[in-house]
Amino acid sequence: MLFHSRICKYITVSFIFIFMFILSAGDGLAASNTKKSVLVLNSYHLGYKWSDDIMEGIQAVFAPSAQNIELHLEYMDTQRIADPEYMQKLYEVYQYKFASQKFDVVIVSDDPAFNFVRKYHNELFPETPIVFCGVNYFEDSMLSGEQLFTGVVENQNIKTTLEVALKLHPDTKNIYYVNDRTVTGRAIEKVLYETMPLFEDRIKFISLVDNNMTQIQSTVSQLPPDSLVLFLIFFQDASGQRFSYDEGISQISTKSSVPVYGVWDMYLGHGIAGGMLTSGYYQGEAAANIAQRVIDGETVSNIPVVKNSPNYFMFDNLQIRRFGISKADLPPDSFVINDFYSGKKQVLVLNSYHYEMTWTDGIISGIESVIGPISDMDICYEFMDIKHNPGPEYIQKLYEIYKYKFNNKHFDAIIVSDDDAYKLLLKYQPELFQDVPVVFCGVNYFQENDLKGKSLFTGVVEAIDVKKTLDIALKLHPTVKRIVVINDNSTTGIANKKLLEQAATDFPAVQFIFFEDMNMTEIQNKVANLTDDSLILLMTFNKDKSNNVFSYEESIRLISEKATVPIYGLWDFYLGNGIVGGMITSAHNQGAMAAQMVLRILSGVNPADIMVQKESPNQYMFDYNYLQRFNISTDQLPAGSIVMNQPIAFYQRYQSVFLGILIFGMLALLVIQHYKAQLRLKIFATTDALTGILNRRTGLALIKEQMDIAKRYNTKLTIGFIDLNDLKLVNDTGGHAEGDKLIHVLGQLLTKQLKASDVLCRFGGDEFVVAFTKCDMENAMLIWEKFEKELTLCNENSGSAYRLSVSSGFAEYDPKQTVSMDELINMADDAMYAAKRKYKLERGSSQLAKT
Repeated sequence: MLFHSRICKYITVSFIFIFMFILSAGDGLAASNTKKSVLVLNSYHLGYKWSDDIMEGIQAVFAPSAQNIELHLEYMDTQRIADPEYMQKLYEVYQYKFASQKFDVVIVSDDPAFNFVRKYHNELFPETPIVFCGVNYFEDSMLSGEQLFTGVVENQNIKTTLEVALKLHPDTKNIYYVNDRTVTGRAIEKVLYETMPLFEDRIKFISLVDNNMTQIQSTVSQLPPDSLVLFLIFFQDASGQRFSYDEGISQISTKSSVPVYGVWDMYLGHGIAGGMLTSGYYQGEAAANIAQRVIDGETVSNIPVVKNSPNYFMFDNLQIRRFGISKADLPPDSFVINDFYSGKKQVLVLNSYHYEMTWTDGIISGIESVIGPISDMDICYEFMDIKHNPGPEYIQKLYEIYKYKFNNKHFDAIIVSDDDAYKLLLKYQPELFQDVPVVFCGVNYFQENDLKGKSLFTGVVEAIDVKKTLDIALKLHPTVKRIVVINDNSTTGIANKKLLEQAATDFPAVQFIFFEDMNMTEIQNKVANLTDDSLILLMTFNKDKSNNVFSYEESIRLISEKATVPIYGLWDFYLGNGIVGGMITSAHNQGAMAAQMVLRILSGVNPADIMVQKESPNQYMFDYNYLQRFNISTDQLPAGSIVMNQPIAFYQRYQSVFLGILIFGMLALLVIQHYKAQLRLKIFATTDALTGILNRRTGLALIKEQMDIAKRYNTKLTIGFIDLNDLKLVNDTGGHAEGDKLIHVLGQLLTKQLKASDVLCRFGGDEFVVAFTKCDMENAMLIWEKFEKELTLCNENSGSAYRLSVSSGFAEYDPKQTVSMDELINMADDAMYAAKRKYKLERGSSQLAKT
């Protein structure tokens, strides 16, 4: 909303200047640039999914002309209070609020707002066109004598939902229906009563309307297999207990022993199997299109009420699988959410930072070391990029993006890395990933209260050991009196400082000096002038006072190259880049431990039964180069320390070689013979004997790997299917040797066009499949143009009696879509056959012309 208000202010100021200019020019065009004012009066409240969906539909229509339309939003909140006294108060407030404001059109959503405006139209919005949507039980008589009303009726197609439910469950005899006594509930009940007679010859309808939630749950949990549940609307039970739109359906569906069908898309993904669903988005879109026609000058009375609302067949794959419903039996063109083709477990890894950041890559390597080898798991990576975008507005925008992006995506578990992703899910997990277990890692400042009421959360705390790092630093440098702490003001930096302040109390004889609110140049100048009785403790420094952003490697390199005293640190990404060492925290270990927890959860262990790991497996680690620079002997290091870059003594380095030579000399002939045999077998097993390129089995395995990589890192990939033209004619006239020669030449020509990561294999006979990695369709076509030029040159210079000709087809892999390798190859194969038919047609026409 803040972003929206800023845009509105900017547009308003810009408009004022343009308006003043037009007036001064005296061209008389000011009136044509006046903004149109549109009020949207919602029956319900902000955050209620149905109303939010309607608003999305309205804004989608008005967005292209936003500079000419000013939207005003009002929420009546009648879902929570709707007694006559409240409605009277609303009238009085609106009468005062809109007394001096004229709207060009008013859009009202749902029955309470529609009935309210029908009653008070002349008093609140005299002579103003009204466009309604979301009205459940509309009759033409409602608008008798009204010339300024039109809109879109919200028809719940109960009949079609029941028909498809009974088709999917032909043995059904009883349908239990859930509804409430709200204004909307009473309206939808009328539609149900009108529909029942169409089915009463074979179905018994049983009402649960006058039951409380406990009674409903008890009933649906014991229903026999010949029953179904029809969920209409349920915001309040018979005892007066209120529920949000998702609470009511989820509590009932979870207990139900039979499928639950519905009529609104806001319940999809929360427990209904599906049905012919009414969509808030399409209601809002249709109403906004009518409002635009009114704004453009069309007379309201000439625009008929739209009585056939835009409903669609929609289903939830999770419920379909739960109750053994075949997707093949769903109506054609059904929209299915949570539909993933692989049947694998889906794990989302939500990273706080950006792709290829050293710490993040370390966590990912740890996760993949555990989950990667498991064939029945897919990992999806998301990067929040907080280091480059730390503002609170950005977090809010990410939430909105993820709410849209993952709305219809199912995950079996989520791993979040570092504090920002952890905090995002603590706040928004129910809205973004309801009922999905969350395992965190890399969290610097964990508090027990974080997980109060969060039974689906567990994880690994990134417990950096500041005290042990200071202990060893002061032991190695006993004359030190001052420790300079370099730290930034990021979320991680703030958590670091708290830990340091706690540890510093154990070192009263040492002065701690903080380099925080500085830019990198200032820090470099200061560390270049430190005295020998000083040390540097580098916490984290990715952003300086001047808002310059640094990678971990950049920051330590820039500081280390100027520093005259030793630098100690706490993380493995600084090791080897400038620090002496310390008690080091490992990103790889953090990711691996989190992944192990995920495996336990997916095997059936309740997340609440997995204790949060509060102690990281940290180790003393040092860099030999910097130990030497500051005259520190390895004998002074704690037992079990890991020292990187340490030279190895000559005998130690070559002791195994000496022994190996002896053994090798004794077994050389046997090993060589065995190796040659194995090599021949390996080459035979992975390559095609005729062309020397990969065979089908090996090639397809590698293509699958490249598709997994493309999905993981959200990159495109293009599959090409290539078929040699007229091979049968060549074999029949020149013999199979000539045909084999063409196949071999084609394989060599294709190989020349590939980069290292591309995959080419002989699919079978005269067919080849190629995967162009990190390559969309457009770039694949550029590569193919180069191949066709090579093919032309080959034909011109070959001297062969037979011309090499191919037909090809291509299909682009988009990692956002769920398509298997086989499906992608079939798409490319279909495109190739279309090209083959065109080639044969053109060749036939050419031969006919010659005759």
